[in-house]
Amino acid sequence: MKIAVYCSSADNLPDTWVAGAMATGEWIARNHADMVFGGVDAGLMTITARACKEAGGNVVGIVPWRRADIASQFNDVRISAADLNERKAMMQLLADAFVVLPGGYGTLDEFATTFSYINFTHHRDKRIIVFNPDNLFDCLLQQLQVFVDKGVMTSDRLDILDVVTSPQGIIEALDRFAASFAARR
Repeated sequence: MKIAVYCSSADNLPDTWVAGAMATGEWIARNHADMVFGGVDAGLMTITARACKEAGGNVVGIVPWRRADIASQFNDVRISAADLNERKAMMQLLADAFVVLPGGYGTLDEFATTFSYINFTHHRDKRIIVFNPDNLFDCLLQQLQVFVDKGVMTSDRLDILDVVTSPQGIIEALDRFAASFAARR
């Protein structure tokens, strides 16, 4: 099982956000999954990768060429990508589930691209777990509901999302995904 993590490259974020990143990395390692991420040493990306490595996990970093100089020391496998679009495409192909941790416009882009990818392809068994502490993603989630309410998207498209608000919620959502993943094997 491979879990992709999308998150902020910023530092000095709230403790709950950091705790969510740590819980994600630790869960991935404890459950013998591989962590797939953007592969650079920055912000929550570093925190998640470090937590995974320290718990004995395997980390796959997909690093754009322009960012090769800041590749994470925690990468067990480093895959080069031409740019951010190629990085997202590789992550989408590799991962079985996606955890969206707090982040800015890059994380928003990764979420939107992955949401579209899963809903547009035959990969409807893939899931996106959205960690929404401090109501960070409320407007995004409300906008998706507006799409449904206005008839430009069907409500079943939202079935791939699992929205949680605490680090424990991330663990529980990953546990549910792992159980369904195992049942399909």
